[in-house]
Amino acid sequence: MIASTRANLITLITAPTIWAIHFLVCYLSASVNCAKALTDARVFTGADWPDVTGARIAIAIATLAALAAIAWSSRQAWGHWADGDAEPPYDDATFDDRQQFLGFATILLCGLSFIGVIFVALPAVFIGDCR
Repeated sequence: MIASTRANLITLITAPTIWAIHFLVCYLSASVNCAKALTDARVFTGADWPDVTGARIAIAIATLAALAAIAWSSRQAWGHWADGDAEPPYDDATFDDRQQFLGFATILLCGLSFIGVIFVALPAVFIGDCR
């Protein structure tokens, strides 16, 4: 990601896109790991279910990377929002109001995406096998 000096729609959708990619990575890694376990004949003979340690490590790495990227995006959005002196609502048809509105909206989306990434990663913390 390249730091932008102006807020635009790309900066607005950066955090939700990171959240969506994180969701995809987490659930693909867990499903691939569990699909391998289900093809193993030991599962159907009453043996213990294999753990998902590899998927948990992948999810932890993806979560840390996603949270860092969202934090970087929110830092950039804070700069766009805090640049001006105007108070909300930013409803004038001026360049500064548009920049501050996009910065504020991006900060809100970053907060939502940050929480979403944490909630997507929580099953990896509490679920130890593929049952």
